[in-house]
Amino acid sequence: MRRINLLPSEDRRRGGAIPALTRSSLLGVLLILGALLLLAMIGLYLYYYVRLGNEEEQITQLDQDIAREQARIQELAPFRDLQARLDAKKPIADGIFRTRFPWDEFLRGLSFVIPESTALDVFAGQATPINIQAPAGGAPEVQNLEPPGTITFNGFAQPEYQNVSDFIVRMNNLRFLANASLAIAELDRQNFPQPGAITFEVDAELVTRIGENGDEVLLGTEEDGEGEGDEVNRAAGEGAGPPGARASRAGVER
Repeated sequence: MRRINLLPSEDRRRGGAIPALTRSSLLGVLLILGALLLLAMIGLYLYYYVRLGNEEEQITQLDQDIAREQARIQELAPFRDLQARLDAKKPIADGIFRTRFPWDEFLRGLSFVIPESTALDVFAGQATPINIQAPAGGAPEVQNLEPPGTITFNGFAQPEYQNVSDFIVRMNNLRFLANASLAIAELDRQNFPQPGAITFEVDAELVTRIGENGDEVLLGTEEDGEGEGDEVNRAAGEGAGPPGARASRAGVER
C-alpha cells in the first residue's frame, strides 16, 4: 500500500528542513555544557592534587616521628628490664629501710635535749644490725629489734652531780634511748680550773623500732622533707624532761 502526501509541494519542503537558527542554538548549548564539564574536571583534578600533596606531607611527617621514636626506643633498650630488677630488689630495700636505726633523727633529737650544764666530749654507739626478714606492721610490743644496740657517752658537767643526773634523765626521755645508767662520774680539778668539772660516762641502749618511718621505700615523694620539722620538734618535746630536770638546769644557769 503506498502512502500519498497530499500537502502542497511548498509545505512539504518547509516541513522537512530544520531551521539554521535551531541548529546553531543547539550547538551553542553543547559547547557551554562541554566547557562547564571541562572546568569541573579541572577543578576536581586540582582539588585532589592539593589533597594528595597534603597527605604525602603528613605521611612524611609520620615517618619522621616513627623514626625518632624508634631511635628513642633503641636508646632505652638497656633499661627494658629495669622495673623487673627494681621489683626484685625492693624487698631488700624495704627491709633495710624498715629496720635501720635513724642516726640523723637521733642526732637532731640529741642536740635538743643535752642540758646546758653538761657538754659531750665523745660518744660511741652501735645500733642493732639490720634484719630484712623482720615482719612489717607488727604489734606494738614486738616493734623493737632485739637485741638493742649500745651507746656510751663521755662528757663534762658543772661541778654538781645533779647536772649528771639531769643528763641521764634527759637521755632516758629521748625516744631512741632506754635504760641510761651512770658508769663513771668523778670531779676533775686537775684538768679544769677551779671549781673544776665532773667527768662522766653514761651507758644506754639504742632502740630501733621496726617500721617507725614506714614499711616501704617511697620513691619520688617529698614526705621525708615535709616531715623533717615535725621529727625535730617531736624529738625536742620528748627529750625536754620532767619539771624537776628543768628546774635543776635553771638553778645552774642562775
